[in-house]
Amino acid sequence: MSLLSVTLNQIGMEWGFWTLHPQTVFIIFNSLTIDFGYNPSAGLIFTYFIYCKKWKRWKVYLGFILFLNGAEMLALYFSKVVYNPPWNVFYTFLAYVIGLIILDFYFHFLKKSFRSLINNHNIQ
Repeated sequence: MSLLSVTLNQIGMEWGFWTLHPQTVFIIFNSLTIDFGYNPSAGLIFTYFIYCKKWKRWKVYLGFILFLNGAEMLALYFSKVVYNPPWNVFYTFLAYVIGLIILDFYFHFLKKSFRSLINNHNIQ
């Protein structure tokens, strides 16, 4: 998911949908903490609650959507991120929902692939 986070953040900043503060000379450095810290950590904890702790999927989705969008609203309030037209909070909400769904499907199919690999090769 880090690769997806890096790619989408860089595209969004390059196309001018949003600006992160503080700014650096190289755009790629503006989102390093988000791309390699915040987003992957949130994705890891999201999958942990669904697949390891076996929490109800809808509760995990609801909690993470509220948390991620709440953090985004705080970043907007403190001017750490500035949206440029046509981007808005609703598009961010959709981006997080779609990202969590993709992460959930990806992990589901990855887990399924490992199970079939183990079963096919009689690995104990």
